[in-house]
Amino acid sequence: MIKNDSERKGLIINILSLIGFIIFWHILIVLAREHIFNIPFMRLKDIPTPLETWNALVGSMFTQTYGPGLTYGIIDHIRASLVRVVQGGAMAFIIGVPVGIGIGYSRLIHNILNPIIEIVRNMPPMAWIPLAIFILVTGGSIFIVFIGVVFPIILNTIYGVRSTDARLIDAARTLGASQVQIVAKVLIPSAFPSIIAGLRIGFGVGWMAIVAAEMVIRSPVGLGYFIWNMGDLGRYAEMVAGMIVIGVVGYIMNISILLLEKRLIKWVD
Repeated sequence: MIKNDSERKGLIINILSLIGFIIFWHILIVLAREHIFNIPFMRLKDIPTPLETWNALVGSMFTQTYGPGLTYGIIDHIRASLVRVVQGGAMAFIIGVPVGIGIGYSRLIHNILNPIIEIVRNMPPMAWIPLAIFILVTGGSIFIVFIGVVFPIILNTIYGVRSTDARLIDAARTLGASQVQIVAKVLIPSAFPSIIAGLRIGFGVGWMAIVAAEMVIRSPVGLGYFIWNMGDLGRYAEMVAGMIVIGVVGYIMNISILLLEKRLIKWVD
């Protein structure tokens, strides 16, 4: 009962905090437009109010056709960005987990790959955008997501493998388990929580990376392209609406992975 009361109070505080932020946002913009308050070097009056942002969000939600022209709606932009993130994240998972297991379990593989990974992982995903533009023929945005997701998966997998109780590995060897069986039956289940944690962190990085990549790699559809294009056209309400959508979708992705983690860890246990 106490736990339920605590959760209920926390939810109420969260809602009140959000409402308070919206009210503060509205008051700040109104004061700026009335020339009562302003911040130097900022055009606060050009920032849309919450109501203007909401109206822009509703008006931009669906794809619209104007004669021969086509204007993609936010739903289509969300779908395009999510597809790229899922594709890049899947590639990162398929490559990152085996690499992380190999480095964590084998000293030889660690000595071969660790220097390369330590150098490359310190290059931010944004630094790879010129390569994606000028070298890659297609899939540049997906590649940027891959770079953002793969290294958190590798590092967390390494940590999970090395955190495995050595007695479990020794017991498996004593019972005659092969190296493949040790990896499949001991290391992977033990490292699984760390692998999922790396996936969650990686997808967070990948989601931020795809937005930045879509701003520069000017694909015709995607949330990054949408907010850049709206800002370029001076449609700031739509731009801010797109920014809020990015935050909400990222939050939903994080919650979804957390729920998946709880279910999968119970299944592994």
